[in-house]
Amino acid sequence: MSGDRKHVVSPASLKSGIRTLPENRWLPVRALGFSLVWALLITGLVTIELALANQGMTARTTAVVILFALGSFAGALFARALAAFLSRFRPQQSARFAAMFFGLITGTVGMTAFFHFLQFRSYYSMTHSDILTVHWAIEMIMTGANAVYIFMIESAMLLLPWGLPLALAAAWDYATAPIERKRQ
Repeated sequence: MSGDRKHVVSPASLKSGIRTLPENRWLPVRALGFSLVWALLITGLVTIELALANQGMTARTTAVVILFALGSFAGALFARALAAFLSRFRPQQSARFAAMFFGLITGTVGMTAFFHFLQFRSYYSMTHSDILTVHWAIEMIMTGANAVYIFMIESAMLLLPWGLPLALAAAWDYATAPIERKRQ
């Protein structure tokens, strides 16, 4: 680090001793912006796929679009955090690409499936047994398995094949960008 760079110290960081360079102050904003753009791309893709399947904008299709918007936003935050964490250990371009691609795919599908499970759980909660019993645990496992199975079948049709090029492009963009590191 060169001696002519000035450190910006915020009052909150005086206690923790963490100093942030001016260009690193925007890392959370960049992560949120990336997540918002990814959510808009996936939401647009899902909306187009539903329109091409001659699905009208009903309450069901609106719920599907909202589910994918929330899941892709949360999945992109996960992917960005995972890729940033792994790039600290392997800063090579190929490792950063793989981390972001893996994070986007698993994060988007995983978080959307989780939100789908929560929706299933709230729907079936009236018929489930009392909480923290053996029957309740079996019902939760079966509800989760059912939600994941249905989600994987339905989401595969919506995300493939165009979701993969979007994930590849986002991973390539992340891998070729300068490494963002917080310095302490």
